[in-house]
Amino acid sequence: MNDIRTLLSRPALGRRGLLALGAGAALAGAPARAQRAVPPPPSARKGQVVVGISQEPTVFNPLMPGIEVDETVWMNVFSTLWWPEPDGTLVPDLAVEVPSLANGGISEDGLTWTVKLRPGVVWHDGAPFTAEDVRYTLELINNASFRTRTRQGHSLVKDIVVKGPHEIAWRMEKAYAPYLALLSNTYMVPRHLLERAADPNAAPFNATPVGTGPFRWSSRVPGDHIQLAANERYHGAGPYLERAILKYIPDQTALYAQFRTGQVDLIIGTGIPANFYAEAVKLPGRRVTTVPSASLELLMPNLELPALSEKAVRQALYYAINKKGIIDVIYYGLHKPTESFAPRESWAYNPDLPP
Repeated sequence: MNDIRTLLSRPALGRRGLLALGAGAALAGAPARAQRAVPPPPSARKGQVVVGISQEPTVFNPLMPGIEVDETVWMNVFSTLWWPEPDGTLVPDLAVEVPSLANGGISEDGLTWTVKLRPGVVWHDGAPFTAEDVRYTLELINNASFRTRTRQGHSLVKDIVVKGPHEIAWRMEKAYAPYLALLSNTYMVPRHLLERAADPNAAPFNATPVGTGPFRWSSRVPGDHIQLAANERYHGAGPYLERAILKYIPDQTALYAQFRTGQVDLIIGTGIPANFYAEAVKLPGRRVTTVPSASLELLMPNLELPALSEKAVRQALYYAINKKGIIDVIYYGLHKPTESFAPRESWAYNPDLPP
């Protein structure tokens, strides 16, 4: 994913942040990340980072349909009730704790959920964040007239009750275990700004978003860049930078060139092409690290074609694929062969499948 929050606000260098500590860049087209050498967190907020991205973010309401690059903005401007570590562990953010059977947040039958919220959190405009914002967010997602990106899991939420400024409860129509994970990617939006709009699909908020994340919206030059400024009242650690500039550079070679010359500090999402890897690892003042990716390159045969409907034919085609040759020539040896359709990071991955 494209989030850059961790370096901004949390000690781990992981999925949820690459801006916190300063400059860096990710290596694209290969499971690698390149960045400038990262110092320890500064004692005072200072400086900026220029982040190179290959597409232009255009959707700034995090509940609306968007693409991966839009999440670069969402994850830094907004907050979720909890967020996932790279290993899938859920960490409280706007919530005090992740609800579970053990802490009483989820009933034994999985139907009743209670979430306690962190006190003292404020929106970027200074308004307090409360349980009313959580209720509004969930109800807006389920509003049939709202153009939401997904109602998966959310459509099961019924009978939402605000028990106080920092506590909310609801009933699930049926037990649905994935909802914990879905909420980790559901950004809370401000009721006080969106409910005053005649149509939330066309609210001014959608062009100038207001969240509770480590960075607040500053300015945008369409076709060129977005600037985010540090949220001085952020409820978490950091951010450690004064500002972050998201710069659009659609050409991968040009993107890498600007990283090489120092015009871009960090490349995320696409990273840099694999053919530049050997050069990139030798650049002074840069750090290149390969990182796991859940992406798979595979062939999907059309089983309606008579020949491909034969298992023996598919097996013969599979045996004929020179995986090592493809990896060495196209991906410069950076990828790894696999026999599974599940990523290596998945709990479902079986390392013992026969070749």
